[in-house]
Amino acid sequence: MTLPARAYRIRGFSLPLGLVLGACSADPALNARDAADAIDTGRVLVPASESERKVLSELSALPSGKELAVGDARVVAEEPYASASGKNCRALQLTSGPTRRASHRLACSEGGAWFFVPDVFSGGSAVPE
Repeated sequence: MTLPARAYRIRGFSLPLGLVLGACSADPALNARDAADAIDTGRVLVPASESERKVLSELSALPSGKELAVGDARVVAEEPYASASGKNCRALQLTSGPTRRASHRLACSEGGAWFFVPDVFSGGSAVPE
């Protein structure tokens, strides 16, 4: 009878140990650069407003990490980086419109004009609400 009792004790210990090890090996949080690389589907999104068009036209000259007014929008652009597909991309935090609601957008360039790309991590919405 000692063998089955010992087997139960080992099983009782393995489950908590497995849960702890699984939690410790979880993937780290997704950063903006990894998110942009993960969503590179090749689709291009049109700007939702005149302010967004203006942001895209001035994006190359915008400093990183500093909130600036562009048209009637406020924008904070992250550092530009080369995506896995070779595009130059920047994550943006935009605040615009009558509700002054903030939205996260991703913009990329292939050496020419900047364009918005879908953000599949924003809850499925391709354009800001």
